[in-house]
Amino acid sequence: MITQDALKKAFEKKAELIKAENARRTAIVNRAFSIEKISQAQAEYTKAKFDAIGTNGISDEVERVKLIYASTLAEFGFDEKDFTKRPLCDECGDAGYVDGKLCSCIKGLYMDALAHACEINKRAPFSFQDSNPDCADEKQSHALSKLYETMSKYVDVYPAVNKHVIVFTGATGTGKSCLASAMARKTVLEKGRSALVLSAYEYNAKMLECHLAPLEKRNSLLDDVLTCDLLVIDDLGTEPIYKNVTVEYLQLTLDERLREKRATVVTTNLDESALKSRYGERIFSRLTDFEHAIYKRIPGADLRHTKK
Repeated sequence: MITQDALKKAFEKKAELIKAENARRTAIVNRAFSIEKISQAQAEYTKAKFDAIGTNGISDEVERVKLIYASTLAEFGFDEKDFTKRPLCDECGDAGYVDGKLCSCIKGLYMDALAHACEINKRAPFSFQDSNPDCADEKQSHALSKLYETMSKYVDVYPAVNKHVIVFTGATGTGKSCLASAMARKTVLEKGRSALVLSAYEYNAKMLECHLAPLEKRNSLLDDVLTCDLLVIDDLGTEPIYKNVTVEYLQLTLDERLREKRATVVTTNLDESALKSRYGERIFSRLTDFEHAIYKRIPGADLRHTKK
């Protein structure tokens, strides 16, 4: 799963950072004690502590040579703290968890790994903050503003939702893909959940690859599609129809994700009649079922041709 892989990479990155810090400290130690004056002062300090064992390690001599050692380190730009091993993160002691929850030091690395795994900057560059419904006419602007607000709240409360299929339909350029992008981007970057954004063509090609693959490889090819928190299939209806693949695997995806209560967002230029004709009654039912789906037609003209 995408989230598990991202978490693994986060801990691997933390281990690399710890290793690099240890190497840095070792280099400092080696550099400091290659200086004869420091090495000699440290040896005298160590001897004084050893000699004072019978007095619980406390004596005027120990304090005297300790001060000499400290001043010698300072003379060459060092401090005894430079040689003390300590965790990168004081909050979790580099364990990665605090009270059974991810520490902030790991969470940041996890979010970076998740964004990379989901290719979120490439596949979902548009965010809710980028929306500009004012560029549309009044009716379209009002509809977009309300829809953006609703979908932003949807991501906020997910998975505590009762609708798991979301369909945005409408003419070309009305903002369907941008809205789906914003949902995916927020899911990953703000909520720390996985999102997979695929064009209908890419999704269809992936399902064909799965269909033709040996049985032992099919699960791995389907895994991300079926288990990501949010799946976006963009521009449904532009992909070719492959016999025993396109319709069948789309239904499999919708059914499995509905069963596991995972969100699927579909954008399409097709109206209800065209959807039913192209994909059949069963898929049409999944996409428009009032109980489990949100079906929104975005009105208006192509925003890309509207003056801003």
